[in-house]
Amino acid sequence: MTQYTASNRRRVTWRLAAFCLLLLLAAGGCSKTSPEAAPEASSAAAQTDMAYTDDDGFYYDDDDDYLNDTFTPVIADPIEPWNRFWFTFNDYAYEYALRPLHKGYSVVVPKFARTGISNFFHNLGAPVRIVNNLLQGKGRAAGAELSSFLLNSTAGLGGLMDVTRKERLAVVKDDEDGGQTLGVWGMGEGFYIVWPLLGPSNARDTLGMGIDYFVSPMTYIIDDWEISLGAGAFAVFNEFDEILGTYDTMKDMAVEPYTSVRDAYTQFRRSRIDK
Repeated sequence: MTQYTASNRRRVTWRLAAFCLLLLLAAGGCSKTSPEAAPEASSAAAQTDMAYTDDDGFYYDDDDDYLNDTFTPVIADPIEPWNRFWFTFNDYAYEYALRPLHKGYSVVVPKFARTGISNFFHNLGAPVRIVNNLLQGKGRAAGAELSSFLLNSTAGLGGLMDVTRKERLAVVKDDEDGGQTLGVWGMGEGFYIVWPLLGPSNARDTLGMGIDYFVSPMTYIIDDWEISLGAGAFAVFNEFDEILGTYDTMKDMAVEPYTSVRDAYTQFRRSRIDK
């Protein structure tokens, strides 16, 4: 059984590595503000001297919309049919499967228990955040994450309690992931992509998830990769009410939900990298 598990895990690792390599090539070929990614914006810019793309990759024109501080993000979306299909699939899955499931889960598992579970998984992810902070040259943030991890793992009963909350202990933390690290290193975000159930992403952030997988201690503590992925899925499901709250807000305010979610995700990720 051990031999089978190790062989199976090696297969999954090589497939993930090959997939990450493809994403690396795709992301490396796309800059943050590629004009090819937004032909309409490029065409409009050629027609007027007042049109431009700013440092954050947003296209502006000197018209009423610009005066009202609205903008159109320049985002590479070459696989839009794929993305729209999975966006619709996810929308139905969230609304008619995961939302009722989480409501039942919330009835069975009280709020304090869900908070403890969230604290535990967040503490377990500290090594990933520490490594990414170090790779980005954020030594102070890495030190804060390390001190928080040590305190929560001991005084916090293995991370079930967060004893380093701001109101109790002044610890400045900065959540970082592999996608942000690649962005800080200068890699373009590549093309926008929507993954089944996981939701919005891009080539760079997907590659970053692969890097975080190899950095995470759970990858090496748990022999079966299915259990490791299942634990990660459960951690997300445990906080699904908060995720749905943000998702519902974006949908309710949007005329076209797909574009709204895509633009909001891209703007958020760019702001996190520029932070």
